[in-house]
Amino acid sequence: MAVSLIIGRAGVTSASPSSFADLRLSCFGAGHLFDEMAERLCNMDGKKAAVPDGNDRLSALPDDVLLLILSYLYSREAVQTCVLSPRWRTLWKSAPSLVLNSSHSPNFINNMLRSRDQTPLRYCWINAQDSCFLDEYRRDAEHWLRYVISCKVRNLAFHMLVFGALPLSAGALASEHLTRLDLYRIKSESFSLDISSCQSLKELEVDQSVINIGNTGTDFPESLQLLIIKDSKFLPEGIRSSISAPGLVTLELVDCLDWTPFLKSMPSLETAIIRIGHGCLDSSDEHNICGVCGGRLCVQCYGTDDRVLLKSLSDATHLTLLSHSSLIFRREIKWRPMFSKLKTLLLCDWFVTDNFIGLVFFLQHSPVLEMLMLQLSNTSKKINMSNVYKPKNQFMVSKHLRSVDIKYWEEVGKIEEILNVLASHVVQPELINIESKPYKDCNYYEYYKPMSLKLLL
Repeated sequence: MAVSLIIGRAGVTSASPSSFADLRLSCFGAGHLFDEMAERLCNMDGKKAAVPDGNDRLSALPDDVLLLILSYLYSREAVQTCVLSPRWRTLWKSAPSLVLNSSHSPNFINNMLRSRDQTPLRYCWINAQDSCFLDEYRRDAEHWLRYVISCKVRNLAFHMLVFGALPLSAGALASEHLTRLDLYRIKSESFSLDISSCQSLKELEVDQSVINIGNTGTDFPESLQLLIIKDSKFLPEGIRSSISAPGLVTLELVDCLDWTPFLKSMPSLETAIIRIGHGCLDSSDEHNICGVCGGRLCVQCYGTDDRVLLKSLSDATHLTLLSHSSLIFRREIKWRPMFSKLKTLLLCDWFVTDNFIGLVFFLQHSPVLEMLMLQLSNTSKKINMSNVYKPKNQFMVSKHLRSVDIKYWEEVGKIEEILNVLASHVVQPELINIESKPYKDCNYYEYYKPMSLKLLL
């Protein structure tokens, strides 16, 4: 049953009390906007909404079914159902989801939330991207966030798209009910403390944000299974902190800024994607300076050695390590961790440096490897290497290896050298697949995304 009623902004006033609990208690005047509209339209001339056979079958459905229908609508559309019949007048107030996008003005959102019941939320998506409401978003966005947290929301996506990272005060994200959290362009100085309070959290995605993981690191809850951090900056600046997530199954760290954090033991890890971009201080040797003493990164200042990533990733089954010339991967190879469970591996440009040190290391230390993928971008043309590979140690690659896929962009070269390395360690030619692409098709790197564990609504 389609509804085309348009709710305008006329007569709707804005309010920004200290909490939405106060908003709901102070509901008067504009706060009754939706109830008055429904009563006026549903009872006009004392008539009910007409249907072809005189029976309103939709309204006769159980409340659970009607609420399920409402959960698939944007919040504005859910409110508009109040005109269908008296049965629907207040049903939207108990909808188990909130979906607020750019079509919802801040005034509409404020009035809707003050009129809504405190029904627990299964899902909430707040997507602020209309630059016309920039000041209102800055003023009210955290109030909306705290309201949905107070409604025990389980699955929350909070996206601020219209300006730089939105500052959040301490405790804004803390919830024992959250199972999935998706953040875009936020700045949280208390991120470490807030996240450690989310003891039911299973999935966390952070994109283009600024997060403080603390001088001593962040202990993520043991329930966390999927962690994705992309294009984000770690605080405090100049300090290599740490991340502890013992229950993690899937990890993705892509193009993060400042120092890459130490990864502590992740015994349950299955899939990991690490991409070191130019904004990361681990991207080259020129940044390899201790932020405390001014010398090389050292055990004395950081209380640990320089095994930042590979040691904790060594239990992974599927691994992607991407960078143009990252020092961090090459530096950690000297510790020779064994990747005893690794079946799928994707490497890019950095593996050809230092006489193919990255490629040779993984061929030798991945005894059950089944699929190897190698990518060369235009950047690899700048990497100098020996014309003839001379192995220091003779070894056989994994007997389980069934595919080697090499993807490169035209004019890169180095394919013959790679084939020489593979032949030196008895990789059968029939296992090797080579694909070239025009440079114009090269963006950065293609990489495999982990399977999401997103909860069903």
